[in-house]
Parts: sequence; C-alpha cells; structure tokens
Amino acid sequence: MIDEEKRLLDTVLTNLRRLKGGPAQADHAAQLTKLRDSLSDEKLPEDIASIMEAMNRTAALMAQQSQHKHGTVNINRPYFGHLKLDDDFGKRSILIGKKTFISDRVRIVDWRNAPVSRLFYQYAEGDEYEETINGQEVSGHVEAKRTVGIDKGQLKRVADEEHIWVLKSDGTWIDRKAAEARLGGGQQTAVRPDSLGTGMVTEGDKHLTEITGLLDPEQFKLITKKETGVVIVTGSAGSGKTTVALHRIAYLNFLAPKSFRPHRILVVVFSKALANYIAKVLPGLGVEGVRVQRFDQWAGWLRKMHFRGLPKRYSEETPALVTRFKTHAALLAMLDEVGARRRNQRVIDTFEEIFTDKGWISRGLNKYAPGEFSDDQIGQIHRWCTDSHFRREDASEEDSEPADLDQEDDAILLRLYQAMIGPLRFFRGNSPKGPSLAYDHIMVDECQDLSPVEIAVLLGTANKRRNVTLAGDVAQSIAQNRDVRSWEDVLTALRLEHVRISPLDVSYRSTASIMRIAHDILGPYEPEEMATTTREGAPAAHLAFTELGEAVAWIAEALTDLMRREPLASVALLTPNTGRALSWYEALDRSEVPSISLVDDQDFSFSPGIEVTDIRSSKGLEFDYVILLDADTEHFPDSANARHLLHVGATRAAHQLWFVSTGQPSLLLPDSLAGILEA
Repeated sequence: MIDEEKRLLDTVLTNLRRLKGGPAQADHAAQLTKLRDSLSDEKLPEDIASIMEAMNRTAALMAQQSQHKHGTVNINRPYFGHLKLDDDFGKRSILIGKKTFISDRVRIVDWRNAPVSRLFYQYAEGDEYEETINGQEVSGHVEAKRTVGIDKGQLKRVADEEHIWVLKSDGTWIDRKAAEARLGGGQQTAVRPDSLGTGMVTEGDKHLTEITGLLDPEQFKLITKKETGVVIVTGSAGSGKTTVALHRIAYLNFLAPKSFRPHRILVVVFSKALANYIAKVLPGLGVEGVRVQRFDQWAGWLRKMHFRGLPKRYSEETPALVTRFKTHAALLAMLDEVGARRRNQRVIDTFEEIFTDKGWISRGLNKYAPGEFSDDQIGQIHRWCTDSHFRREDASEEDSEPADLDQEDDAILLRLYQAMIGPLRFFRGNSPKGPSLAYDHIMVDECQDLSPVEIAVLLGTANKRRNVTLAGDVAQSIAQNRDVRSWEDVLTALRLEHVRISPLDVSYRSTASIMRIAHDILGPYEPEEMATTTREGAPAAHLAFTELGEAVAWIAEALTDLMRREPLASVALLTPNTGRALSWYEALDRSEVPSISLVDDQDFSFSPGIEVTDIRSSKGLEFDYVILLDADTEHFPDSANARHLLHVGATRAAHQLWFVSTGQPSLLLPDSLAGILEA
C-alpha cells in the first residue's frame, strides 16, 4: 500500500510540474465527434449499443470538466484522499484535495463541491454504491479508500481501515493502528438536567434526603448554611458550583417557604443555554416558578422600565477600550461617588453629563485605577462617549445617525438610579410606584463574567436579608475586554472583603487527563493548584491535519463509528465562533454523520447525539465527548482570552477530549498532549 501510494504521488508531482501553466485537459469534444462519426458506418446492434454507451460516458466527463473551476494545486500538499473505484466508467482512481484539477493524467477533485467526492465521504472500502453524478446514474463499488498525509511533497502518512502507516524520522514506517484515535467508553458520563449531582452519597439533614443523595460533604455544608448574607462558591470546572447553588435554593425554599418564595427568587446566568438547562433542573428539585434570566435581558428590561426615553438599540461598534472602562472595577466607585453627591437628581441628565466630562473620567481613573489607562486612552473613551451622547441628542433630526447605547450602559444607569434615587422598583403599568424590587434570594452563576457594576446592581435588588449565592471560576472568564484578576479584587470593589470565599476543590465532571491539559492551557493564568479529580480516563489527544477535507473525513468516520457503538452518547463539536460551527456542520452533514445537528441560538437538546456549536454557547454545560475544532494559531493565538476560551471548551468534556487542527497547531496546546497521528 505504501509503495503504491508513493508511486502515485511521484506520478502526480511529475505531472503537476509539467503542467505549471495549467492542466492539459483531455479533448472530450474530439472524442465525442469521433464516436458519433463511427455510427455512420454499418454496425451490428451490439456495436451501436457499445458506441452509444461510450458517447454517454464521454459526454458526462465533458460536462463534469466544464463545470469545475480549476485552481492552482499546492504542489507541497496536492491531495489528502485516494479513492479507487470500479463502476460504469471503468476502473479509475480519484484523488481528493482542496481544489479541482483535472488533466489528461491528473485527476484531483475538490472535496467540497465535486459530486464524485461524495463517494469518499459517504462510502467505506468495499461498499457498493448507486449515485447520480452529473445527471447520470452511476453504480459500482469502492475498491480502496485511503487518507494520506503529504507535506513538502513527501508522503508522511497512509491510512485505510486496516492500517495507519506513519513515516518515522529515520525513514522507516510504523503502523499506528493500535494507537488509533477512537472515541469510546463514555456513553452517558455527562450529567443531564434530570440527574444533577456528583456521584457521591452522603448522609445528611433529613430535609434533604431526596435532593442531596448525590452531594459530597463540602457541597452539603455550603448548601445548608442557615445564616443570611452573601455566599461565594468558587471552584474549577465540574466541581459542582451550579449544583451547590441550585440545591441551596431548594434547601432554603424547603426550610422557609414563606421567606424564600419561588416567584421572588432570581437566577442570573451567562447564556441562554444555561438558562434552559437550569429551568429544567429546578422543578426536579421541587422548586417551580423561579425566574431564570441572562443578565443582559434582566438589566435591559429594568432599564427600559426606569428610563423610557432612551433608545432601544445597542451599538455593535463599541470599542474594546470603552468596554474595558465601562466594566472596570474603578467605575463602580466613581458612580457611587457621584450618587452620594447628587441624591434625588435626574439620573439621565447626570449620566449624559459625567460621561461627556473628560475631567471626571480622568480624575476617577487616576484615583481608583492609577496607571491603568493612559491619557491617550482616556481621550479615546471620552470621544466615543461624547459622540454617542450627540447621536442620542440629535436623534429627532432627519439624517441623523441612529441613536444607541452601549450594552454596558444598562447596568451603569441602573446603578446610578440605586445610588441617586434608591432601590429599583416594580412597575404598575407605566408608573414606577410599585414596591421596591427586593428578591428573597439571588443566585448568580458564572459571575466571573459580570463586571463589578453589574454584580452591584444585582446585590442592590436583594431584600434586607441580602441572601445571595455567587458562583464562578476566574479561570473560565471569557467575557472579552474585561479586567478579571481575582475574587479578592472583585470583593474589594463590592466592599465585601469580609465575605469568606468557599472553594470546591474536587472536579467531578472531567477525568484527570482532561483536567491536566485544561490546567496547562491556562499557562500564566493557571491556579496555583490543579483541582483534585475522582477518576482517570482516556488520554486527551491532538489530531493534526494539513487540510480541512482530510480532517472532515477522519472525524466523520470516528463519529459514525461512535454513534453505532454508543447511540446514547452526547458529543459536542466546539468551534471558536459561530461561523466556523456552521462550516464544520455543513461539511460533516454532507458526509452523512448520524444524529448530528447545528445548535442555533443556544437551543441544546440535552439528549443523546452530536451537537455542533461555538465554545461560548456551551459554557456551563457538559458532554460525554468533546472535540475542539480549529485548534490552530489563527483561532487560538497566545492571548489571555484565547487561553480562557480553550480552557472552557476543554472542560466541557466528561469522558474524552480531542483537539483538531488543520493548520499550524496552536501554541496553547501543551507539549504533553498526545499526538495521535504522529510517528
């Protein structure tokens, strides 16, 4: 097999060098004319039938040739797949590559578009097939199907169903089939909404016999705290922070149902997906009617109730520097300082005034964040805020730019209202004459992604008991352009230095292998100690490919095999952004991967199957298997945000984790990560 592929590559490279100016295409038109002219001679019926069949085949080839756009093939990596077919066109070899290139001796087809490339992705070696190709029914069987790795014009890897041959540095070949990248053994490892817990049984308070059968002692202790006040729960991914926070709601409601009424309990989360998940969990804990919302939805609703004259539109062009300023801890102190001086004045007027006052911005940042913003940066912040102000002021004029707010302005306005007027209020109709907004209990999940101003607004809506649970992990911070350093900094900004942080030190979700890799990804941002884990597992692995089409073929086979063996498995294919999620989904869907779906608008099914989405959308959730796609330098450069994002993606996996790169692998991938496709 290796010798055959080496000869084929030599032939391809020789012809590509010969055809540098472009492919020398077969003259199908001349052949068709020759066949047609031969019909004018006297022929036997069987000869005529044979000629007609040859004409149909030649016409199909000519049509296919005319439809393809021929690109310049990368001579260093001309193709990644080899298909040997025996069908109505005869015995032939098709090479699968990144661009179509068909000549008299070289036939490479684009893995994304060429109709014949479907055979590569949808059939295995030995399969019979019937397909319509360029309008003609074609039947045959796949004699051989191989993936190849070519780099700098040299064959480095050849794989079929029986072997994975990899070229070693000494020039010899080794079969890595025994170390084949295969998913398995993790079906139903991840927690579902109807089975929330950690898998450890502990005796405890008789009130919680039903809801705490799966909690460990440390979690139970946090849940059953009877004192009022703020409880802060920290811990690594999978340590049970959300479990504790939700069970605490159930405990408090059971202990004092009149003091902790479900309709007066607020749960604030980072994403729609997590809100949907929690909405399924709470009724199972005996608590129904709790309001579960994303912070931006909740804050937007309240801002529109309290400030009716402001625009509903949010800017999509807010500079990163302005976002950093408006979410900085210093701003909370600056706003509270203004509020103390301007009690009972108009909040909107104050908001417009202070954010267009360069002196106020400069003095506040120099006082509360000395050295963190340069004079030039302060000038940029001031210009943006001033321009935004005038867009709102001129909104009634024709031809004016659309008026808008920055997303962060909702929390800023609400905090100014609290500091200048008092508690936020329930509304009766259009009048803010209802009672003060005072929740019996507030739970905030993933609160490391909220700014101190946003957390302060939430704390200001708690009732006199101030019963609040804050859960989060600084290592999982993925909100962009925000300065998240430590819990101590956040508590200082909120004037909660006296509140004790309660860490959860055991991670129940992921295996030790996964947590070691996730810990190393953080680099300089990693915690001093890695979380304790409860089990070992399959080693995390890196699959490095040179072309996307090659990666799609490999992963499609692995996923199809997994779903055949483990139909109840939950699998997440996670990408850096939504655009890449769509591209991967379309490619794998064309390969007929079973049970695959694209998660749109964070509508996860929470059921077995394969879901393709971006990392941010998956935050707070877990899956049996996770494949992190596009783990390359383009999508994951060496930056704090990229490290946190990749860490979050890795820690969604309960049983097995793969990283897949199709270009230069990201430098964030640890050296200890196993390279499955390497010699």
